[in-house]
Amino acid sequence: MSQTSRRHVLFGAGAAIAGGVLAACGSEVGGGGAAAPAAGGTSGGGTGQVNWLVRSGKEENGGQEKVFEPMLKEKLPKIKVERIVVPADQYIPKINSMAAANETLEIWGFGGNYYDYWWRKLPQDLTSYITADKWDVNAYFQPGLMDRYKINNKYYGVSQLSTFGSVLLYNKDLLDKAGLKPPPVDWNDASWTMDKALEYATKLTKDPGSPNGTFGMSLDLWAKMTSLPYLWGGDSWTKEHYTDFISPKTNFNSEPVLQAHTFLQDLIYKHKVMPDPATAKSLGQLGNPFQTGKIAMALDGGWLYWTSSAIKDFKFGFAALPTGKSNKNINFNDFWIMGRWAKNKDSAWQVMRLLSSEEATTKYAEMTFTPPTPRKSLDAFTKALAKASGQSLEDLNKVLTGAIDPKRSQESPDHLFLQHPKLDSTYSQELDALTNNKEKAADWVPRVGKIMDETAKAIYDQFKDSRPKD
Repeated sequence: MSQTSRRHVLFGAGAAIAGGVLAACGSEVGGGGAAAPAAGGTSGGGTGQVNWLVRSGKEENGGQEKVFEPMLKEKLPKIKVERIVVPADQYIPKINSMAAANETLEIWGFGGNYYDYWWRKLPQDLTSYITADKWDVNAYFQPGLMDRYKINNKYYGVSQLSTFGSVLLYNKDLLDKAGLKPPPVDWNDASWTMDKALEYATKLTKDPGSPNGTFGMSLDLWAKMTSLPYLWGGDSWTKEHYTDFISPKTNFNSEPVLQAHTFLQDLIYKHKVMPDPATAKSLGQLGNPFQTGKIAMALDGGWLYWTSSAIKDFKFGFAALPTGKSNKNINFNDFWIMGRWAKNKDSAWQVMRLLSSEEATTKYAEMTFTPPTPRKSLDAFTKALAKASGQSLEDLNKVLTGAIDPKRSQESPDHLFLQHPKLDSTYSQELDALTNNKEKAADWVPRVGKIMDETAKAIYDQFKDSRPKD
């Protein structure tokens, strides 16, 4: 399974945008922007049907059913909100198919290739709605969030959630049993290195592969092709890729990429503290390997916060990522987006305002452990997480705020790079040779670097002359 599909099937926005689903590229879907909007808010004056596309998932669907839908019916009784639920791996293809068929889609969200959406003119410019409501979005949401999907001084989404970067989730019962202190919550703690994390993982690994065995670590940071080199002080991508969303080359064939992938391979086959792909697949058949106590420390995106809501059998906690040469990490900021081709935009705006309200996001965060984006809703989230994990509010706030410090936080490239899923699927197809120990990292990185360069160049050539002007 590719890193893209892994993230999106478990926690994110769907399957790869590649090949045929980009057939509409370069043409505007549905035609035109919105007429001058009526003032929105949640006044209850909207009417008609609003199609709201969501992905299947226990935590998210439960929150939608128990928090959002009752509130929508109470506060916007004249609007019929049709919640369309599709499997997560079909989510982005569903957006594309509805756009291609001009089937009205008022609202979608949950991550995705935001700049690809914009390039293909799928999202509605929401600036006029925000202005009409006199809504100070920068004061309302956490600092900087609304700027993540602001292009040419226009807003193309309303902040839905932030993962607060990436994080380490640990099984406190297993650490206590091994006589280990919880890892640091301070991202500036120089003692928490990859070598120290490996020392922890070694002590936490017991009878690996046996039915009752435990692995010390799962280094599953999404997406490995980007996140791992960050930790070794490098970057697989050029600066141009972050600013122009395309680039004619990569930095994949570089020393930090080699060091990072050597470390990954060694965790599995030299140190034997992380399951190989076959073992990981077997463990997954019994349930989430961390939640079933088979993994002591999991390193991944901030969705670990809300998936931890299912843990009832042991104590757990959150910590800063260990440092290789850096602890730079990916942050995932998601948005509610209105389809440019939608037929009921004014009512959709009222629904978006309610979904983003302090009342709704607070209740949703308390139930699902999903980090809210309004400033006034954040305390409810941290208090709920503190109650479940047993960690102090002070410690949790250090983990959360440290991860998104600008000096170490990077918006996920899958939100920025055009056809990121094609880059990801190319990498993932080659990753099997490394993680199955069929090829050493020293040989694998130069070979795959050439393939990644070819893939990036093909995407660059496809889009270099078609950048939108608005």
